[in-house]
Amino acid sequence: MAANLVSPGHVASGSDQQPFNLGVYYQKQYRAAFRAALEAGEVRPLVIPWSFVGSFFLPLLYLSIPHVNRPWLYHMRWLVAAAVIYLNVRLLQTTSAINEAVAYATGLLAAWGTINALRLLIFTRPQWDAARVERRPRRPGVGLKEGMEKQTAMVSPDESVGTSLAHSEYFWQPFPATGSLLARLGWTADLITAFRGAGWNCSISSIPHPPFPPKKALEGEPVRLDLVPLASRTGTARSSTYASFLRSRLLEFSLSYLTIDLLTTTIRRDPYFVLGPDYRLHSYPLPAFYSRLPFPQLTISFLLRSLPALAGIIAGLHLYYSFLQLTIVFPLRSLFGVRAELWQHPSLFGGFVPSVLDRGLAGFWGGWWHQTFRAGFVAPARWLLRQHGRVHHHHHHHHHHHRHHNQSHTSIRENKTARMLLKSFLAFTLSGLVHSAGGHTSVPETTRFWTPIVFFVLQPVGIILQAAAASLAKRLASSVLARSEATAAAGHGAPKKRIPRWLCRTANLLFTTLWLHLTAWGLIDDMSRAGVWLFEPVPVSPFRMMGFGAPGNTDWWRWDGVGYGLGWYTVRGGRWWESGVTL
Repeated sequence: MAANLVSPGHVASGSDQQPFNLGVYYQKQYRAAFRAALEAGEVRPLVIPWSFVGSFFLPLLYLSIPHVNRPWLYHMRWLVAAAVIYLNVRLLQTTSAINEAVAYATGLLAAWGTINALRLLIFTRPQWDAARVERRPRRPGVGLKEGMEKQTAMVSPDESVGTSLAHSEYFWQPFPATGSLLARLGWTADLITAFRGAGWNCSISSIPHPPFPPKKALEGEPVRLDLVPLASRTGTARSSTYASFLRSRLLEFSLSYLTIDLLTTTIRRDPYFVLGPDYRLHSYPLPAFYSRLPFPQLTISFLLRSLPALAGIIAGLHLYYSFLQLTIVFPLRSLFGVRAELWQHPSLFGGFVPSVLDRGLAGFWGGWWHQTFRAGFVAPARWLLRQHGRVHHHHHHHHHHHRHHNQSHTSIRENKTARMLLKSFLAFTLSGLVHSAGGHTSVPETTRFWTPIVFFVLQPVGIILQAAAASLAKRLASSVLARSEATAAAGHGAPKKRIPRWLCRTANLLFTTLWLHLTAWGLIDDMSRAGVWLFEPVPVSPFRMMGFGAPGNTDWWRWDGVGYGLGWYTVRGGRWWESGVTL
């Protein structure tokens, strides 16, 4: 945390009334440290709206003022970008929270908010290029475009569109430069918050989406919603009926809820999940049964640390995401309009078989794992390649009269491998920075900024190694098979054999699991040091009701009123705009 607050010290025993519980003890320590720092003015809580000015409100205002025909205003984007960076760096330096998840999320907000804002301010040109799917009342026969007539007979992709098609038509809506301020703010707010680009012509490829309109789409280009696939090629699926959507999201929510409750009841008995690897400095004992395990090095680190941490992260993501989707699609449907339609809410994760089993580590990150931040992570590399392409293009034109122009001067744009490496390493480095920022804004001072970056930068290294190993294996196998075929089928023209699919899939799964396990310490150590596993995402604990709570931590009602729910923060010293609602 910015104001280095607390470093764990050794503690002898519990109080007389309650048996000693390490997690509860440190949670109290961290909360006391946060309160003391807040009193001393060394730290601020996360405040709505002030903490969101850099990530949301400033880009929203600037991007809602038409600048396509005002070059001076478009040049101002650099100033706005500088202000966003300044505000979010301040947020990173000054802000934390008494709630462990909000404290970690503060860093994510500062880092991801900056990347997302820069994507829209610098790396792309939304007022020229972006368009979203919108619907309007059908006006029969009044100058309808030819394409709109098709929509009357269009097969609807899901139940939500089916109900609208009777009286509405769908069209691509570019930036409404001539619309009211409210219309422009609505369009831009949607753009900033649509991280995966659902319903936009800049949607990421790994979610099901309609075919994009031509580059220079005119206002009102029809949308072919009947061509939205049921699942993308990475296996990210959408629901076609409200009933199936409700079933799948409620199932996700319930399973995540129970998984998280099981984990919060059990894993904190291991001091690693309270303090990270630093527990060794305090001679805190491991749970007794750990010593009786076969191959303790492997079983403890893999089965009892890497796997539960992965399960906790996946369950946490699903818990919030399914809750958000259910809230938008059902109670808030009338407020969100097109945004609440089913096809705009595909699943969070891709398909495990087409992504991980068929593509290994590359598929794990590029297809199966949630792609929420993908657009922001790849935008800088795409922009750099475009800039490089322009410079190179200009350079090339300059030299076009030299017939023997040096062929070795290949542009990085034309070199597929170089492009892939740049995109991959830059995207993973940015992801590392986002997660490092989460540890930085947490209350404990023991987090290490570099470890999450190491974890993420090692992922493209693993992808390259696996690709190299796979191509080597294919070459070896084909030469072995060729030899055996030559001897066995002299003149019989036996069919060409390939490596069996089950073997490829097993190898992919093994490599992915091994690489993630060997590198996971970079992320999990930091999350443990940050106190993330002390957070209680679920208010009622069924497992504690059944008596599975650890000694000193048996209450089934988990939200104790400290750090759960909304509060109000008043700034002392006159900067009234920094006061507001706290999380």
